[in-house]
Amino acid sequence: KQWYQRRVAITAGIDETSENKNEMILLRVYGNNTDLIIDRKRELETHIKLNKAGFATQVYCTVNNGYFYGYVDGNTLSIETIRGPKIAPIIAQAIARMHCSVPGEGEPIFQSTLQKWLRLVPDYFTAVKLKVLKSAVENKAALSRELRALDQKIRKHPNLETGFCHNDLLLGNIIYNDDKKTISVIDYEYGNSNYLAFDVGNHFNEYVGVETMNFKLYPDETYQRWWLRFYLEEFHRCKSLGAVTEEHITQLYNQVNFFSLCGHLFWATWGIIQALNSDIAFDYADYSRMKFEEYFNQKEKFFDLL
Repeated sequence: KQWYQRRVAITAGIDETSENKNEMILLRVYGNNTDLIIDRKRELETHIKLNKAGFATQVYCTVNNGYFYGYVDGNTLSIETIRGPKIAPIIAQAIARMHCSVPGEGEPIFQSTLQKWLRLVPDYFTAVKLKVLKSAVENKAALSRELRALDQKIRKHPNLETGFCHNDLLLGNIIYNDDKKTISVIDYEYGNSNYLAFDVGNHFNEYVGVETMNFKLYPDETYQRWWLRFYLEEFHRCKSLGAVTEEHITQLYNQVNFFSLCGHLFWATWGIIQALNSDIAFDYADYSRMKFEEYFNQKEKFFDLL
């Protein structure tokens, strides 16, 4: 089986022809220098917590640079299947159940994680690997200004829903089992407490693709409101909050699209660090450039929705 460890597929050496896939296990091996941006101890704790809550497979044992855990049967999604009228509602409901059932701990990590990552970003993008960024964002100071603007906007809304979030709901991290008609999410290295609308907005950002991004595929308002109704109905059911109204949907729509901006800035910053440290054959700097450009392209439209 193949899965994405943030943008890049790696093979786990699984025999897909085995008749009893319930007996399969996966070995998760950590990438080079990924400990700069990922707390591996927390990732393992998160996986175990999600298993206890019924949202992840069992962890069997740890090794020096990873751990063994249970296999999830099914297929990852594509830019076509993720928006399908039969699959998308199941995804929305699964995310809602995770948001309302898994306890979040501590403050939302969006701002604190970006602050941590910014300390790893050079002041100027003069390195050969980063020169492509100059067309999108001038330097670290410009990036810091954008984070401050987002942070100031968020702090004006102290009642935003928070809780446990996956924080990386890209296509390769969502598994659909066609026989059972179920959705599972995998890879929890970024899982932590956050704004629930961030998780959804970042998920919608992933509709544009992984290695090749077509930003025209970002879902429009009509589609989002349709999707968000499934999410809210499941969330309200879990929390016993009563009927979902159009006002509820509008409020979440506004929050989600503001936080889609936050998602672009989040992963654009991540891409800079990866460009400087990863040994994987992927153009992280150009990925970062595209995320920055989309952030600025959508800022006027989405920033004041919150």
